[in-house]
Amino acid sequence: MHSKRILILGAGRYNVPSIAAARQAGFFALVADRNKDAPGLKLADIPLAIDVNDCDSLTEAIRQNGGIDGVISMAEVGVRSAARISAELGLPSISEEAAANATSKANMRRLWRTISNYSVEFEVVSSLDEAEKAVRRLAHFPLIFKPDCSFGGSRGVTKIHSFEQVFTAFQDAKSGGLPNSNVVIEECVEGSEHSAEVLVWEDLTSVLCIGQKVKSLPPYRVDVSVQYPAELTDTQRQTVAEMCDHAAKTLGLSQGVAHVEFAYTQRGPVLFELGARCGGGHTPQIVHHVSGVNEFVEACRMACGIAPVQFTPIYSRGADYRFLVFPAGKVEGIEIPPSISSSSCVLDVGLTVGVGQTVSPLRATSDRSGFLVATGDTLEEAIECADRGSRGISITYADGTTQHPIELAAFQELTPR
Repeated sequence: MHSKRILILGAGRYNVPSIAAARQAGFFALVADRNKDAPGLKLADIPLAIDVNDCDSLTEAIRQNGGIDGVISMAEVGVRSAARISAELGLPSISEEAAANATSKANMRRLWRTISNYSVEFEVVSSLDEAEKAVRRLAHFPLIFKPDCSFGGSRGVTKIHSFEQVFTAFQDAKSGGLPNSNVVIEECVEGSEHSAEVLVWEDLTSVLCIGQKVKSLPPYRVDVSVQYPAELTDTQRQTVAEMCDHAAKTLGLSQGVAHVEFAYTQRGPVLFELGARCGGGHTPQIVHHVSGVNEFVEACRMACGIAPVQFTPIYSRGADYRFLVFPAGKVEGIEIPPSISSSSCVLDVGLTVGVGQTVSPLRATSDRSGFLVATGDTLEEAIECADRGSRGISITYADGTTQHPIELAAFQELTPR
């Protein structure tokens, strides 16, 4: 059988390992990104310096370059484009309606009303006046404000405890969303927070792994660590698997991957949101390590109409996706000792802020200053590796002070368990 041709939407630094994995698995890769210098374009069989939302230009480029067998998006921004291009070219894919459902937090909540045991009370508003009325109708705090449609990354998501915070939370949600996006206000549930990586094929779902999260300080809700495997019982994991199956099918997902965010509460798991894509950043590589399943390669197969080779997890190993958070200030120097990046337990490490740039207060994922992807046979081994590595990394500021990443314990003290 000839090599399948796949269009991959997104070529940023984090996408490089997935593009390489697809090519190693035998796919002929067309890779699109509006940034002509995106590092993933250098790995492509055919690089396309085209915005992933410019479906007309992408479709024309596909036709000029011999066609494709499937489309896959690396991030939230390309999910609708992948479905639209697939529909236009008659390729296997979720429907455009399902893609719209999976990129609208309001649509998710409306559809998940049919599985209310996994969902929460909510309101969708477009103005501050509507927001104030909605808060009165919901009648209790805390509440979560979030944009209906965004590029992900916890942009515009805040937790409020009083009516006086409504104005700021509404403005943050509006500014964090796409133009003219509505705002979703929903009941805040207390419990441990998690994400699940899921494959979907022919009316079946498979949870490859479940991570547990440590979140940033209130009012913002940014991941500072995602740890695998989550400390859940076998019964709880089965309940999560049932929830993920209902959540994906209710949104109309018929194939591919899903990244499901949820809390585990006293009443069981409760859905936050779902992405019709792999988890962000290094998540596909982490999933491969912890489950034995090459999630992105299986997603490419399904995008081309091929059944996955490995649909269920092979084993369960440890990982800590540690995000490096530093105090705000202007950067004069950075240090990552070579012994950290060469460590056998470190998949990847790096700072996303450079000399001369400024570390911003942590409000969204883009404000994090770096990452360290640690692995181990167990969760405890991975956490130990991440702790040890992060303590060796430092930033020197313009005032001459040197700071290491904020210790994870500073966040864990305020994270509900």
